[in-house]
Amino acid sequence: MTDREFGKYMSAIAQGDRESLRAVYDEYLKLIFAVVYDTIRQREEAEDVTSEFFIKLYRIADSYKKGTGHKRWLVTIAKNMAIDREMLVDEMPERNEGKTMESQIVENLTLKQAVATLKPEEQEILDLKVVGGFTFKEIADMKGRPIGTITWIYNQAIQKLRRCRL
Repeated sequence: MTDREFGKYMSAIAQGDRESLRAVYDEYLKLIFAVVYDTIRQREEAEDVTSEFFIKLYRIADSYKKGTGHKRWLVTIAKNMAIDREMLVDEMPERNEGKTMESQIVENLTLKQAVATLKPEEQEILDLKVVGGFTFKEIADMKGRPIGTITWIYNQAIQKLRRCRL
């Protein structure tokens, strides 16, 4: 989806058009979930935050400024919501008792295990590149890091995954 198309959808959403929200949801669900999951690392919590994200998007649609890079805007909102949820969950330890990675059912378990061996920043950059479709420059801008550092971290992550022999 182009920035122009996204801007039109956001204008329509601001007017209450739920079909436009559906189009944005269909386009960006995987990206938003990946960003949130990379932060929270708990599937159920990430699903909740992802759902809340699209509800929030509906409420704040009129705040989108056209031409500002919609993917970056979406990722920033999702990341902030995930951080807020993570802080809230950390303050409520009784919700985390007994939950382990092994108790969560995930698809592609061998790939999931391999990705879990990566550092959080490596996972985030990998997701932004592969799932989000961002360029290295866009990721560098989002993270406030040099493009060379981002490409190095990405390549290190790929090499680690290759060693897992998936």
